[in-house]
Amino acid sequence: MKLQTRLYFQKTGILMAVYLALRFLLPVILPFFLAWITVGGLVLLQKKVRIRLLPLSILYILLFLLLSGTSVFCGCFLLYEPCRRLLPVCQSYWAQFSEYLAWLPGSLSGRLADLMPSALSCMFGIFLYLISILLFARDWEHFHRLLYRLPFAVPISHAGTRILQCVKGWIRAQFRIMAVISLECAAGYYLLHIPGFPLWALLTGIIDALPVFGTGTVFLPWILILLLLQESAFALWLGLLYLITWLTRELLEPKLLGDGLGLLPVCFLMSVIAGLKLFGPLGFFSGPFGVLLIRELWTELELSFSRKNDLSL
Repeated sequence: MKLQTRLYFQKTGILMAVYLALRFLLPVILPFFLAWITVGGLVLLQKKVRIRLLPLSILYILLFLLLSGTSVFCGCFLLYEPCRRLLPVCQSYWAQFSEYLAWLPGSLSGRLADLMPSALSCMFGIFLYLISILLFARDWEHFHRLLYRLPFAVPISHAGTRILQCVKGWIRAQFRIMAVISLECAAGYYLLHIPGFPLWALLTGIIDALPVFGTGTVFLPWILILLLLQESAFALWLGLLYLITWLTRELLEPKLLGDGLGLLPVCFLMSVIAGLKLFGPLGFFSGPFGVLLIRELWTELELSFSRKNDLSL
């Protein structure tokens, strides 16, 4: 078989292997994969802070738990006052439309029952992620020696190094978008006289940076509550602020994230849409990651093909 034909078959094999891995393998090993990436980042940080890997991993886990607890506390604190004001309104609506709303309890209980397994699975996944960080940190060198014994370990390692550089650019781009949206929210919250506006603006920017969530996670329930409280003018201004932040991300994301990953903006957008269609919410990350992995593995394959070609000559 000619080398060129073999190259095409090998590229097709890489394409199918990456799709199958992202479609079936990644959801199973996701906590371990994220833990491995996290410890890899801590290894790079370790060279600067001069702390042993295991204590550094413990510090990271404590920081993770602290930030998670703080976020939950701030969210509850933010929602307490609107919910307290909304409760009498809901009771009033329930008294007026009790006959029409009688189906709500059964519908909500069914919805909660459907969401309960997903919530428990997510919590278990977070637990596995944190435990895996400690295990990887303890046996990092042994695990890497084991990985390099696997077939195709060297080309995948080379591709992974180049992907890591792309991911660094992606993280910088995400921080830029988060900073712009946080500043927009800070200006809007200040004009709307919202107490503690810098903190809430920063939290809105962080939530917007999370996959799937976006600023609508904050603004849409907030607007609905205000409409139920008959504060339509306030709700209108929040709706305008939501539209501004949504347009900001839509305009900046393809450009900044595409540049950070080394992809054309339209290619990045297509990879995200394809990822969401093929892999669900996880596809927001796995779509662009899959495109990068295929590109880098193809590059590694072409380099190997060129070396063989030179040797044959």
